Amino acid sequence: MAVSKKPVDTWRTKSWYVIIAPKFLGEVEVARVPASDEQHLMNRVVTLPLREVTRDLSHVYVNIRLRVSEIKGRTAFTKFIGHEIAREYLSTLVRRRRDVLRVVLPVKSADGIDFTVKALAVTNSPCSGRQKTALRNALASELKKKVARQEFGKFIQETLWGKTGTELYGKLKKLAPLRRIEVYKTELYEEFDVTEVQTLEGVEESREKNAEEKEGTQNTAQSAESIQAST
Repeated sequence: MAVSKKPVDTWRTKSWYVIIAPKFLGEVEVARVPASDEQHLMNRVVTLPLREVTRDLSHVYVNIRLRVSEIKGRTAFTKFIGHEIAREYLSTLVRRRRDVLRVVLPVKSADGIDFTVKALAVTNSPCSGRQKTALRNALASELKKKVARQEFGKFIQETLWGKTGTELYGKLKKLAPLRRIEVYKTELYEEFDVTEVQTLEGVEESREKNAEEKEGTQNTAQSAESIQAST
């Protein structure tokens, strides 16, 4: 009779690391994640609500993405790689007899950081084609100028706190009957030397997958033993 080996629970062998936000977000602790070693933690992406950083409930609809860039002991430091406002919130801005104009721009900050910025302008009433063109062009122009004169961290900070949208609204409200301007997404251009990147959300999925694989292996072994016994 074959003796089956007891499966090793790799989850228990992992260590917990403290995830720290970037400097311009206060370097506060934002999460704790498990990893078997530093190699598996490096470049991991953490996605979480901005409220976990600011402790402000008004930031519940803003999600930020951080990538682990440096590890010291059991502390993992991160860099900001993007943000996005939840679709549920953006849908509340869209109503009948309102126009929504979107702008997607590749930009470069004053400190040489390349990233993509996406913004939308919501009007209070329908606009003419000429107004839409003027508003879209002005929004793109003002965004590019603002990014070009600010460092990346400063621009992102003002964007997350809503200052960028308010500033753009003040400059463009004369072109059309504006209701709101939102910079709803930013995304950093990245290059790094790993082929696989595991997100924080994927940790539980990986654990469940490993459990399913172990269960499948055990079931196969039991079936083989049953067949052997019957013969």
